[in-house]
Amino acid sequence: MPDFTDHKLKCASAVVVVFLAIVTGIVMSSLHKIEEGNVGIYYKYGALMETTTGPGIHYMAPFVVDVKEILIRPQTTTIDPIMTITKDGIQVNFIDVQVISRVKEKQLVEMIRTYGDNFRGALIEDRVREELRKFCANHTIDDVYKEKFLEIAPHVQSGLIDQIERLGKGGLEVLNLVIPKPDIPADIADNYKQVKVQWTKQLAEIQQQKTETIKKETEKLKALADAERTKAVLEINIQQSILEREGNQNISRIENQIRKEKEESIADIAKYKATKEAEANQLLYTEQYVQLEMAKAMTQNTKVYFSGQNSELGAIMSKLFKTET
Repeated sequence: MPDFTDHKLKCASAVVVVFLAIVTGIVMSSLHKIEEGNVGIYYKYGALMETTTGPGIHYMAPFVVDVKEILIRPQTTTIDPIMTITKDGIQVNFIDVQVISRVKEKQLVEMIRTYGDNFRGALIEDRVREELRKFCANHTIDDVYKEKFLEIAPHVQSGLIDQIERLGKGGLEVLNLVIPKPDIPADIADNYKQVKVQWTKQLAEIQQQKTETIKKETEKLKALADAERTKAVLEINIQQSILEREGNQNISRIENQIRKEKEESIADIAKYKATKEAEANQLLYTEQYVQLEMAKAMTQNTKVYFSGQNSELGAIMSKLFKTET
């Protein structure tokens, strides 16, 4: 009897342990954790529920509801190589095209219900391929590879946003789009390389011409500056020479004036002296004084010869000794 009781107790204990294990498993399976930057979406009997949960520990009905985590923080999507054909029939391949996008939580359930868990593939990757192919189909290889390459990314991004708004109800936000330079056929790439080489040479020649022009202009300006400086110095020298000549002329004029005034003064003195002497002589040499001086002179001579009164000497003598009546 005791053995039977012990057996029953052991069986009961085992049942309790199994029950507790089952309950623990059910409880553990009903609890789940959502990581930061994600939201949880739920499927009840395979049908997508409207409920979403944020980061943290959450509870769900076990065996009935399944949960999936969806990243809602910005995510970079690298698209597989995209082959396109240009307007002039050249194949162009775009490699490593990248799109940075972010999920809008309010539209998440609707996007997943419409496009499934891989909604980015339908709304981003496929739409980028479509926009790139349309752009290339309407442009030549020269436009795509060179002239309008910088217009490709803005054009595709604008079309992508419009498509997401129309098809995905704006559930994705496109933050950035990067489209690298496409791969083109090798022979065409070589042609572009040769054109680039020639263009670089032309730039070098143009720059050389500009350098020579600047050099010549500099030399010309320097020559003009030297000429202006020489002209200025010459003008100064001429002005100095003119001033010196004018100074010399003024000095000579002054000296001449002084000399003239001096000579005029001497002449005036001489004239005055002569005038005074003449006046004195006029007063001194009277007829009587002349006769007297003549008589004195004759008395000093021992011999006087004359031939009568009618001769010249006789006339003089007669005049000298003539007395007034």
